[in-house]
Amino acid sequence: MPTTLVQPLLRLALAALFAALAPLASAASFDCAKARSAMEKLICSDAPLSALDDQLNTAFKEAITRSKARPQLVQWQREWLQSYEVTQCKDARCLGQEFAGRIALLQSVAPATAASAKWNGTYTRYHQGKPDKDSASLAIVGLQDGKVYLAGDAVWYGPNAANGQVNVGEIRGVGTLRNGLLAYDGDGCTATLALQRGGLAVKEDDGCGGMHVTFVGEYRRK
Repeated sequence: MPTTLVQPLLRLALAALFAALAPLASAASFDCAKARSAMEKLICSDAPLSALDDQLNTAFKEAITRSKARPQLVQWQREWLQSYEVTQCKDARCLGQEFAGRIALLQSVAPATAASAKWNGTYTRYHQGKPDKDSASLAIVGLQDGKVYLAGDAVWYGPNAANGQVNVGEIRGVGTLRNGLLAYDGDGCTATLALQRGGLAVKEDDGCGGMHVTFVGEYRRK
């Protein structure tokens, strides 16, 4: 989608995201009287889509309040807005389907008292007491029914990194809590995580990145 359409979409769909970055009581809103782009006019002229946009706003704010995991939810929402699934939409039907699915997922975010919410946090991998030179980070949000959303990135810097010998990996999706562990299996990537005091440990992973890339290690919660 052209940049001229993507930017209005990010503004429109995310009154909620901007509200999370500022006090919730002063949520931003889009003035349809000033709509200029095709996407702005589409959303403003389509009543069902406008209603879904309002529901998305509400679901996002309620998820933050319920989970008390504002930083992780803001990151998660931002990544979703910038995803191909959203930005490639060019009509109300496509965007409406994305909004509806996102609303359902946000409504599944667990309250702060739930067992899965113990995983809520942003984690950075450490090695020998310092942030690992081969960096890795994870953002986690607990969901209902023993599910957990996690988003992570890992990097391996080779001996010739200055000339491009760098490989990357990522984890994006929903995992399941089993016997106190978090098991993730999606898009060919598998990983097992365990909570520990002050952070977590990735016990094992497979297929989550390029050569030499791994998420395995000890992580500290920020």
